[in-house]
This record gives sequence, structure tokens and C-alpha cells, in this order.
Amino acid sequence: MPYQQDPESASDLTYASPRRSRKKLGAVTGLAVAAALAAVAVPASAQDQAPRPAASSEASQGRHLSPLQVTSAFYASYNGDLAAGFDRYISKNLVLHGFNGPEDREAWLQGDLNIKAGLTGFKMTVLDQIVEGDKVVTRWSFTGVHTGTVFGIPASGREVTLSGISIDRVIHGQSVEHWSEGNFGRFLDELRADTPPETVTPSAK
Repeated sequence: MPYQQDPESASDLTYASPRRSRKKLGAVTGLAVAAALAAVAVPASAQDQAPRPAASSEASQGRHLSPLQVTSAFYASYNGDLAAGFDRYISKNLVLHGFNGPEDREAWLQGDLNIKAGLTGFKMTVLDQIVEGDKVVTRWSFTGVHTGTVFGIPASGREVTLSGISIDRVIHGQSVEHWSEGNFGRFLDELRADTPPETVTPSAK
């Protein structure tokens, strides 16, 4: 809105003495400065309350774990919360090549949970890992005392071992394809007590 002076104030500004004019001009200038400061101060205080722009999707997502970090953490989960390890490191859309050809991800998880539950003192050991691009080769072995039912086989009380080599293809922090080879037949023989005791490999102490 345009500023309008009333005649009386205009007259005062035109004909007042220099001292009086300086007083009035000083008051006007002070009001103008105060208004300017207020105009600057209000946005500054409001800025703290205004929503801040969201971070870029790249920054918010962060970096994924490397293939070696993913597989190391996954196999370590066998000695802890295996189900959580599957949820975190194994893709729901996993392509699985098991001991007997392609299998189901859920069947793999339930089978390994069954083994853990049936072996007292269960321990997974990673013996070697080799990285090539997005693939990690892991040589592993686990042991335990057969004190529970495993794959329908009742407890034998024997110390048993399963060892194998697995390959995981890791994309965006999860294994999306998995291959495994191992001495599963011998492991079943140990569970059934079909293997002579002198041929059973004891676990490393």
C-alpha cells in the first residue's frame, strides 16, 4: 500500500527547525531499521520450524555391504540367530542350487534350523573364502553332538560333521544365487550310526 503523508505532518517536515527535523527524521529512520530487522528476523526463526528438504535417495540408502562382508556375516549367523541371518543376507527371490539340485529357500532354512536344534554344541567354522567379482566361494564345516532328531533320524549320541563348499552371488547386500556341494551322504551315515567310529572325523578343539 502506498505511503501517504497527512498535510500536518508534511508541514512539520517542511517548515520545522533543523533540530526538530533531525529528531523526526531520526525517529522515522529508526522505525525503518526496526522494520527491516523484523523482516529479516522472522524468516530466520521460521526457518527452524519449516520442514527440511529430504536427503537424496542415494545418500539415504547408503552403501551396501561388500560380497565378502555379506557372506562372512551370513555364515557367522549359523552360530547365532540363523533365521535373522537369512532375513538379512539371503534374498527372498534366491535362486538356489543345493546338494540335490535346485531347492526352495524356505526348505533350506528349515533344514538347517533342524540340524542346529538336533546337534548339541553346534559350531559353524569358515575355513576359507575367495572373492571373484560379485561371487564369494566359502569352504565351511560344522560339528555337533547328535542329541536330537535330525531329518527324522533319532539321536545317536555321536559327534558328527558336515563340510562343504558354497558359492554365493551377492547383489545389493544380499545373496541372490547360491550353490552348495558337500559330504551330505556321509553326514547322514554318521547320524544313523552307519559309519564305523574310527572313520568319524572329530571336530577341532
